[in-house]
Amino acid sequence: MNEQMLWPKAVKDRLKIGADREIVQSYPYRSTCPSTVWAELIEGATEKLFFGGFTSYFLWAQVPAFADTLRRKARSGFRVRFLLGDPDGPVAARAAGAGDRLP
Repeated sequence: MNEQMLWPKAVKDRLKIGADREIVQSYPYRSTCPSTVWAELIEGATEKLFFGGFTSYFLWAQVPAFADTLRRKARSGFRVRFLLGDPDGPVAARAAGAGDRLP
């Protein structure tokens, strides 16, 4: 038995379904997200760009004129940051399982 069975109105009242919802779309893997989404998000940013992950190489491969866009936004006062993980660190080891390196 779940919450919706016990309290259907309470669950429905908490779900955001309008334009103000927090999650618009989700993808199980980065590779399943269309490249057009990345391009739209980057182009639509109005103040800062922050990228985090073990690599960000896919952005240069999938987003047209990515370097030019970053350069243009940075020159206009944007804060552009990349946080890169250590592929030999403990977090990568846990993510890959049993101490294996990430590819």
